[in-house]
Amino acid sequence: MIKVVLRDDDQEFCRMLREKLQRGDDIKVFAAEGDQDLLDLAAGIQPHVVVMDCMHPVERGIGLIQALIERQPEAQVLVMSRIEDDRFVHKLREVGAAYYLIKPFQPETLVERIKLVHYYHSAELNSRYGRARAHIQQFAADCLSRLGIPPHYQGYHYLLDAVLLASQDQSWLNGITKHLYPAVARQHGATAGQVERAIRYAIDAAWTKGDLDQLHTLFPYAIDPAKGKPTNSAFIAKMADIIKMRFSLP
Repeated sequence: MIKVVLRDDDQEFCRMLREKLQRGDDIKVFAAEGDQDLLDLAAGIQPHVVVMDCMHPVERGIGLIQALIERQPEAQVLVMSRIEDDRFVHKLREVGAAYYLIKPFQPETLVERIKLVHYYHSAELNSRYGRARAHIQQFAADCLSRLGIPPHYQGYHYLLDAVLLASQDQSWLNGITKHLYPAVARQHGATAGQVERAIRYAIDAAWTKGDLDQLHTLFPYAIDPAKGKPTNSAFIAKMADIIKMRFSLP
C-alpha cells in the first residue's frame, strides 16, 4: 500500500484526484487543507509520496517543499503545476523534488507517476526488497548478460528497469504498452516506441547469439510459436518471476 498525502489549493480538484486515486487497492490518500496541515499530516502518517501543487508565489511552494523534505526525508515529493519554465524545474530538482507533472493531466497519469516515483526512488518498497535491492539489481543484470544481452545494448538497460519494476509490482505487467514502456522511457529520455523496439532487438539478439540451451530452460512455456522466442511481455514477466523466487519476494 502506497501512502500518499495530497495538497492543492483547488479543493474541488483535490477532491476529484483523491476519489480517482483511491479507486485501486494499492494507494491510500490523505488530503491536506493547508501548508501547515500538509507538514503535520506528513509527520503523522509518514507518507511514501507527497503530491502537491507548487502554488503562487513560487517561493512559497519551494519553501514548503524544502521544509517537507527536511522533516520527512524518506517521503518522495511529486510536484504538479502549470508552470512551464526550465529554471523552475531546475529549482525543483535542486531542492529534492522527485518528479514534476505539468497540469492539466489525466488522473490515470498521476496514478502511474505516483507508482513510478515510489518504485524508483523509495528506499524500501517492502522490507525484503529494501534489504536486497543492490543484490537484486546485480542478479538481474547478471542474468541478462548470461542470456546473451550485453550491457552496451540500449535494450539491456530498458529491460533491466522493466524487470526490476515488474519484480516489485506485478501490476506493471497488466499494461506494458500503456504504462511500463512509458515509465521506462521517461527514465532514459526516450519514447515508449523506442523502448519497445530496443527490448525486442535485445531479445532477438539473445536468441540469435546467446546460449540456446539456457534460454530454452528458462523460457520453456514463454515462446511465441510463430517466432520461436518469447514476446517482450513474456520475457519481462518470466525474469520478474525468477527474481521474486530467487529473493523470496511477496
